[in-house]
Amino acid sequence: MQDQMVSKESTTEKTEISSGIQTQAFTKPMAIGALVDYANERSSQTEKMVAMSDFEMDKENLKFKLSNKILHDVFFEKRQEMADFLRKKLHNANIQLEAYITAEETKAKPRTEQEKFESMALKNPEIWKLKEALGLDLLF
Repeated sequence: MQDQMVSKESTTEKTEISSGIQTQAFTKPMAIGALVDYANERSSQTEKMVAMSDFEMDKENLKFKLSNKILHDVFFEKRQEMADFLRKKLHNANIQLEAYITAEETKAKPRTEQEKFESMALKNPEIWKLKEALGLDLLF
């Protein structure tokens, strides 16, 4: 009788452990794979862009780097859905998602002849030699 009670208790413990919160460790490549799966299930292009955005990872915290406010807004609309998907796929209930907008530096296009010449010369320094060899004079 006592043997039967021991076996019943041990099976009960196993069930409770398996039904408890899962917290398996995962790596950034594993998270990227799960995000690719999430993106493939989306029909909206902006949702796919959010899921495929670069992110920083600190343990279970994923911080997405988004390029504009539109993607940021879509992220917050789909944040819970994406978090639930990742938690299930990566077997980790502690996953948290955050996002911030990154400021991208944009260079103004060259407008004047001088700016155009200097822009080309940065890409190919031989242009300076050609200018000198031909004796060209640009309006500076």
